[in-house]
Amino acid sequence: MSVWTRLRNTLHNERLHREIDEELECHIAEAISAGRNPDEARRAFGSPLRHREASRDARLITWLDALRADAIFGLRQLRNNKIT
Repeated sequence: MSVWTRLRNTLHNERLHREIDEELECHIAEAISAGRNPDEARRAFGSPLRHREASRDARLITWLDALRADAIFGLRQLRNNKIT
């Protein structure tokens, strides 16, 4: 995966999470159509959050994502604690 793709994924977090959720739901639907019990199929694939986090770490530049989150947090703190 190219650096530009990773950078784009870092900046478009919600779209990436939605794609991962859609992929997981597609696999679950395939398992159900193959005759598995829906609850059993969901348990077999595990937590969607776990899959999202694992995929995110594989696709994103982790340090860049942490830097983005720190910058957002810092700006939010500055906005909330304005010096008059």
